[in-house]
Amino acid sequence: MKKILIFAAVAFSFLTQLSFAANVAPLGMELGVATIDKVKKEIGSRTKLVDKGLNAYSEGRMLAGSGEGLEVDGLKEITFIFDKSNILAGVLMTLPKGGMENENFKEKLGMLSAKYKIVEKNVPFVGDSYAKFKLGDSIVELKAPHMSFDMSLNYLTNRLVTNFNTVSAKESAEKQKKQANNL
Repeated sequence: MKKILIFAAVAFSFLTQLSFAANVAPLGMELGVATIDKVKKEIGSRTKLVDKGLNAYSEGRMLAGSGEGLEVDGLKEITFIFDKSNILAGVLMTLPKGGMENENFKEKLGMLSAKYKIVEKNVPFVGDSYAKFKLGDSIVELKAPHMSFDMSLNYLTNRLVTNFNTVSAKESAEKQKKQANNL
């Protein structure tokens, strides 16, 4: 009986830890936790960041830079998106895709697969490659369009994704309504 209770306690502890898993933390900046001041201090000390105005989906500020000095191979551009409370809601990275065989995509896919739970993956021989990962209240999307030399690695809170989908659907409906009125 004592062994069963100990096993139950250990199992409950493990499941509790899984259910309260932390969010993704690119460059050590945890989504939903890190503040704009922390990003400016810690990331801004390693690479130049400039204010890019307000984000249409989070209604918060954005900081962007080249990413030089962040020790991410090939990083061409990085954008930090914050919510109205100046809490980190997204990190967008632009990286080289890696030639005809998508070498860099496949390398990053392997690295991300080792860290996060994969929830969707499409890596055809020819065409757009895509992978989606989940951790806590955040997702990671790795996208490599077929007709591009670059790929995107996006770290996003679920709330930012929901806001994006809502605003995009509204804009699409308005566009269709305008088109219908013009015909």
